[in-house]
Amino acid sequence: MAKITGRDGWVQYGDVTIAEMVEWTISGFRMGTIKKDSAFGDTVESYVADKIGQPGTISFRGNWDPNDPTGQKALKTVCAAGTGLTNLYLYANTSTFWRVGTGGTIIVTQADAVTLPRMGFGTVTFEGQVTDAAMEWIGTGS
Repeated sequence: MAKITGRDGWVQYGDVTIAEMVEWTISGFRMGTIKKDSAFGDTVESYVADKIGQPGTISFRGNWDPNDPTGQKALKTVCAAGTGLTNLYLYANTSTFWRVGTGGTIIVTQADAVTLPRMGFGTVTFEGQVTDAAMEWIGTGS
């Protein structure tokens, strides 16, 4: 069984590695449900799939680097423009990564969310809404 750790992971926008990222998350694909109408004698609610998949969200965070113009600052510009990305990659290692599927995009919904503690390094968070296709895994898994 293949096991993957996040130790060798990174986030990449096009050909550029986003500086200082230490963690990323994919919320995963979800199927919505609809509550079925109650029938005489029902004692438990019943649901059915609504057949409309929700492709989920992504987020990543790391050490804030105000001198990363092609990575952290570039994503802030993309967020402000409301542009959907097809070239954002979440790597686990050199042979395994996730990207949005064919026909889909990732809309950057939060960028440059900086936390600056009194003691320690500043951190930055980015979030995105996946739309029109689910995230897909590419690679060998090891």
